[in-house]
Amino acid sequence: MKEQYLGSGVKLRSATPADLPDLLRVCLQTGDSGKDATHLHKLPELVGDIYVAPYVLHSPELAFVLVGDGKVVGYLLGVLDTKAFETTLANDYWPTTKAKYSQLLTDITPSDQDLLVDLAKQGFSDPELIAKYPSHLHIDILETHQSAGYGKAMIQFLLAQMQEAGSTGVHLHMSSKNDRARAFYKKFAFTEITEDSNECIMGRTF
Repeated sequence: MKEQYLGSGVKLRSATPADLPDLLRVCLQTGDSGKDATHLHKLPELVGDIYVAPYVLHSPELAFVLVGDGKVVGYLLGVLDTKAFETTLANDYWPTTKAKYSQLLTDITPSDQDLLVDLAKQGFSDPELIAKYPSHLHIDILETHQSAGYGKAMIQFLLAQMQEAGSTGVHLHMSSKNDRARAFYKKFAFTEITEDSNECIMGRTF
């Protein structure tokens, strides 16, 4: 298990399936452009089942948790080969996850409905995108531990891991409205690739 101490009782370590409840919690509590989205959902695990669990279960070599004072306060998720990862999910993850939520269509919020639409669309990335940026990543940190330098250390750690493993480029998806995240990624040579009113895809080469 990989570990990296970041100071002040905070460390980054490899994620395991046992961390999933905490990781789903963090995903929900950062699900509103980095802020707590708990009040927006009646299906609290849905956002994490889409955006966190697949990585911990099917790309564990680049899945990490940020631990502060013994509590999970963030995560760092990466995939070296997006095409292979998406093929695995199409066979081994999305069918059961979609079935899990297929009956939960009543008494839900508009935000839940948006996520169910996202879940239904999960499949394969644009071949041109992953030809140039074959890897991808995702990072979230609770507000209590933001602006403390942990995000910088985490992304530098993951980019180094990817480059060492031979990746030629990496991309990420983020909300078009999250100007803070956009500015953060630009510090690491990410640039906008495509963007609409909801989503921005950013990428960088090695």
